[in-house]
Amino acid sequence: MTILYWICWCFILAGILCALCSEKLDQVFHGEQKLKKVLLVFSAGVVLICAIPMAMGFLSS
Repeated sequence: MTILYWICWCFILAGILCALCSEKLDQVFHGEQKLKKVLLVFSAGVVLICAIPMAMGFLSS
């Protein structure tokens, strides 16, 4: 495994953690569900973008 896979895994875990904590963060910052939506879209994008190089690496080997 190269360093790219470890970096991708770290970003994927951070995206999942961000999605799981989005409601609590929205309540803390009084975002009225707007912050929650932004965090969910951001975390989904991070997971998808990091999954592409990982999938390409697995398929090429």
